[in-house]
Amino acid sequence: MTDTTALAPGRPLFQITGFQFRLWPIVLAAILMQAMLWPAREGARWLFKREADFFHHQIWAFVGLAELFQITVGLAAILLMRRWLPQADSNLRWPPARSYVGLALLIGVGMAAIMLVADYWPQLISHTAPRHDYEMTAVGIPGWLAVMFAAGPNEEIVFRGVLVGMLTVLVPGRVRLGQFEIPVSGVIVSLLFGAAHYGSFFSDPLYQAIAQQLYAFAFGLTYVWLMERSRSLLAPMIAHGVGDLLEVAAVMLLSVIWA
Repeated sequence: MTDTTALAPGRPLFQITGFQFRLWPIVLAAILMQAMLWPAREGARWLFKREADFFHHQIWAFVGLAELFQITVGLAAILLMRRWLPQADSNLRWPPARSYVGLALLIGVGMAAIMLVADYWPQLISHTAPRHDYEMTAVGIPGWLAVMFAAGPNEEIVFRGVLVGMLTVLVPGRVRLGQFEIPVSGVIVSLLFGAAHYGSFFSDPLYQAIAQQLYAFAFGLTYVWLMERSRSLLAPMIAHGVGDLLEVAAVMLLSVIWA
């Protein structure tokens, strides 16, 4: 939570307090991130290829399957964390007081605009249809919008619920910039969150891949702030999901208008 004493005269604009650097928990968090994301994704890929006819070769169905597997793994990790590191707080609860849902919705809209400009600025300037692989069908459009929104619960459980919860205990400390204050663990996991999008360097233009690293880091900090303020994963899930959904919706709409 934001410390009101941060506004007291004489306090520095930027401050790190109570920080205890430990390398092994950070390495462990990076390993756990891959352990929660990669096997679930590859398991979904194997099943999708094996039963492609069942899924009607719809890419969004593969994405949804991977998200389902990752959510399951993330929830299992939270259960294990509660047993082995009971002092860690996953924030997997309904908000006990103010939910910050309204603010999360507004932040999600802003994030969608930032991602749209960062990812597709050449097409926006030239008024050309953005390149994408979304199935523009009666099933594909709602399917993609659904899995994009589901990315919020999926990734917030893994990154903010498990990894921030664990590192807040194992690597204590807080960082403050003006009135914005979060645990050091939130900064570390935001770096990991950006690194998790490394695949864009192999599939997207370089400017887009670099932009994704930058805004993923900044968004990760915002998700942690929302989580701390509301003491729940609900607000960051909504901001995350709404941002992804609205960007894809905008890309689909522009691809039709500028086709």
